Amino acid sequence: MKDWWLKLGCFLTGYNYYLLKNSSEASAKSVKKYLSAILIISILWAFIGFSFAKRYLKADDVVSIIVAIIMVVVVIQIERQIILNISQSIWPKLFRGLIAIVMAVIGSVIIDQIVFKEDVEKIKIEEIQTQVDKVVPARTRIIQQQIFDLDSLIAVKENELARTQQEFSEKPQIRSVLVETREQLVKEEDSTGQLRDVKVQLKDYKTHLISNPIGAQIPILDGQIQEHRRMRMAKEDEIVNIRTQTEKELSEKTGLLDEITILFKIILSNWIAGVVWGCIFLFFLSIELFVLISKSFESDSDYDRLVRHQKEMKLKMIAKME
Repeated sequence: MKDWWLKLGCFLTGYNYYLLKNSSEASAKSVKKYLSAILIISILWAFIGFSFAKRYLKADDVVSIIVAIIMVVVVIQIERQIILNISQSIWPKLFRGLIAIVMAVIGSVIIDQIVFKEDVEKIKIEEIQTQVDKVVPARTRIIQQQIFDLDSLIAVKENELARTQQEFSEKPQIRSVLVETREQLVKEEDSTGQLRDVKVQLKDYKTHLISNPIGAQIPILDGQIQEHRRMRMAKEDEIVNIRTQTEKELSEKTGLLDEITILFKIILSNWIAGVVWGCIFLFFLSIELFVLISKSFESDSDYDRLVRHQKEMKLKMIAKME
C-alpha cells in the first residue's frame, strides 16, 4: 500500500518513481507532502467545477463531472510547474503566485455564493422586482397596441360581414344563364345546285335561379371574427398575468455576473460577510500557495540533485560529441 501511495504521488507530481526509490526517505516524504497538497486542491476545485457547471452552464451530472475532471487536470498541471522546477529562477514562482491569487479570488467567490445563498436570493428577489417594474410597463404597452390592432381588424370584419349579410338578404338568389349547344341537320345547296345535309350548331339559352355565391363568404367572415376575438381574449389574459410571467422568466435565468454583483453588495454592506469572505479567500490562497511556499523554503533534496547531476552529465556528453 505504501508503494502504491508513492506511485500515485509520482504519477501526479511527475517525479520518476525509479529514481525516487534510489533516493532518501526525505525525498519520498516530500513527494507524499506534495501529493497531499495536490489532493486537497484537486478536491476543492472538483467541487467548484461541478457546482459551476451545474448552476451556471445548466449542465447535467455527466457534463458537470467532466468539467470537474478538467478542472482537476488543470490544477495538477499548474502545480507541476512548481514541483518539477529545478532552476533557481524567481519568475516561475512569481507567475505561480499571480495564478494563485486569481484562483483564490474565483474559488472564494463561487464558494461564497453557496455560503451566502439565502442572502443572495433575498437581494435577488428585490433586484427582480426592480427589473419587473421596468419591464412590465413596456410589455403592457406592446400588448395593448396589439389589442387595439385586433379591435380595429374585428371592426373591419364585422362591417364587411354586415354588408355581406344585408346584400345576401336582399338578393338571396340570382339568375343564371345556362347555354346548351346542339347540332341540327339542314339542307344547303352546293355550287352545282344540288341539296346536301349540313350540320350546324345551335345554342339554346335557359335562365334559372341559383343561391347567391356571396352567401358562402358569411361563415368564413364569421370564423375570422371569432378567431380574432379569441386572440384578443388571450392578449387580455396575458396582460393580467404579465407581471407573474415576467417574474418567472427573470428568476429562471441565473446569471453569474448578476450574482457576483449581489454578492459584493452583501460583502461591502456587511462587515461580518466581509470577514467571512476574507477568511475563505485566505484559505484558498493558502492552499494555492502551499506547494509554492514548501518548494521555495525547503533545501534541495537528493532527488533534485540527482536530476540536476544527470542534466549536467548529459550536457557534458553532448559537448564532447560536438
